[in-house]
Amino acid sequence: MEEYIKILLEQVRFEKAHKAIGDEIRAHIEDQAEANISEGMDKETAEKKAVEDMGDPVETGIALDKVHRPQLAWELVVATLAVTVFSIILHIFMTKELNWGLAFQISKGHIVQEGTMFVFYSILGVALMLLLYLMDFTTIAKYSKIAGIILLALYFSSICWIVMENPDSLDYEIWQILDGLNSRVSSIMFLMIPIYAGILYKYRGKKYGGLIKAIIWILVCSDLLSVWDGRYSFEEMIIVMVCMLVQLTIAIKKEWIKVRKMPAIIFIWSLLVPRIVIIIQTLRIYEWSNEEGIFSIITSSKLFGRGQVLGDNIDLAEDSSILTYISTTMGIGVAIAVIAVVLGLIIYGLIVTAKTKNQLGLVMGIGCMIWLIEKVIFNIACGLGMRMVSQSPSFLPFISGGLRFDGLLASYVMFGIILSIYKYKNAYAEHVDISLRARSKDFGG
Repeated sequence: MEEYIKILLEQVRFEKAHKAIGDEIRAHIEDQAEANISEGMDKETAEKKAVEDMGDPVETGIALDKVHRPQLAWELVVATLAVTVFSIILHIFMTKELNWGLAFQISKGHIVQEGTMFVFYSILGVALMLLLYLMDFTTIAKYSKIAGIILLALYFSSICWIVMENPDSLDYEIWQILDGLNSRVSSIMFLMIPIYAGILYKYRGKKYGGLIKAIIWILVCSDLLSVWDGRYSFEEMIIVMVCMLVQLTIAIKKEWIKVRKMPAIIFIWSLLVPRIVIIIQTLRIYEWSNEEGIFSIITSSKLFGRGQVLGDNIDLAEDSSILTYISTTMGIGVAIAVIAVVLGLIIYGLIVTAKTKNQLGLVMGIGCMIWLIEKVIFNIACGLGMRMVSQSPSFLPFISGGLRFDGLLASYVMFGIILSIYKYKNAYAEHVDISLRARSKDFGG
């Protein structure tokens, strides 16, 4: 039997699929051998007959090689590129249309139009997406605890000056360094979502101790993100916390953590959701501002075509209020179509994720897609008049950039992870070994 499996696997070029294929073929042969034994054959004859029934190992291996090759979700890539082209056209149009101008000073004497910057970051985002496609998503899980600790430590270091008794006493240059670090680290905190999926997978097989550790990760992450820094960490805190809760819920349902399912799920949601509500109410993070102004803009907009309010009168038209801008310059119907296209793209990403039989990929992918869905919901709310007290920009995935275009890049990163998960959907079994001792390749296929 082992010789048969060895010859068969030699025909399968994708080495990462060998273990899953070998286990499946071995189990099939053993099941058939047991059936032969029940019919009166001795063990040796039964196994030999079961192997013969499998057919020629070379032909079988060639057939399996076609099935287990790395796959690219071409439909998802094409759909993403189509949305990218649309968003680029939109921002170039906005740059030419708005009288007050959308421009960035990248260096002394060098001004670049927002549309040009958006094109650059869109191309960079697509490149990041394809780069992550080349990477094995299990690599994220393998180093998840290390990556999570480093990311949270960096974020803590970047906000420590905020909670100081007298932050004004800091030297201006030091303050600039810490503030810059905070800006950079804040923009990558979304990575805690795929990282947390790997952390949960490392707790697979543990009981209530594993559940407590999983909850601690959520508490630490949410507490750090809830520290007032004048930016958009509150929105990120709510979004990341909900994503992690959903991932933990799925992990419990999939029996990664061996606890009583329903009581544990009810406990984590009843423990953590009120924290979000309390923080919002205590700090008055969000407010509905200028409802009459927003209402007048919406009511003056047409179903299709330009409304009565000029795009110049809309604040943050390129980010938080991009849907309001589209409604008044192109029509409410176009804005609804944009929302439908973005949500359709994300839902298709969920469908692609659901096709994987690997549980780690499923939990990681669902977390990434929920993050994007929540971003859409927040941006729609901003378009209807909701504002953070800091007036920090929200963004619509793939359509607007966010602060320093970090939201745009994050959207493509999330889809890159989905492409990596889809790539290995037929390669990995339901469970994989993500221990640091396991031999794996980070790139290739």
